[in-house]
Amino acid sequence: MFQTKKSCVAVIFFSFFMLCVLSSDLNSNAFAEDKASEEVIKTIILQKEPAGISPKTLKVKLGTTIVWLNNDPGPITIKFIEKLGIACKVPVNFYADLWGYYETGTIPQGGTASICFIYKGEYTYEVKRLTEKGKVREEISTGKIIAVE
Repeated sequence: MFQTKKSCVAVIFFSFFMLCVLSSDLNSNAFAEDKASEEVIKTIILQKEPAGISPKTLKVKLGTTIVWLNNDPGPITIKFIEKLGIACKVPVNFYADLWGYYETGTIPQGGTASICFIYKGEYTYEVKRLTEKGKVREEISTGKIIAVE
């Protein structure tokens, strides 16, 4: 089949080389999939005073998803004061206006909202707590997200 020992050695070497290349490519794809599945999620708890927003300031790396959990006895809303631009992935319970400012609709007790940051910066948001005691009133507190590379 092979005419010389040199061609036989060349075919074996080439086969070994290709096997190494293909297996390293498969390993890098597997590593990339593992990286993607290791999504970083941070939670902010919203509850009635004195705790309020916990933590009040949160420093995260770009690509981190932040989840707000409403532990307040009533509904709340969240609105960012600074522009976020676009998010890393589809926000949950947040919507953006034409200028890139994000806010939520009413989040009931036990409900959540989440967003992922793509740009570094400091982003202040306000939480409005809607309580009923004869009338509806808004209690406003603020928190901050610091997104870094």
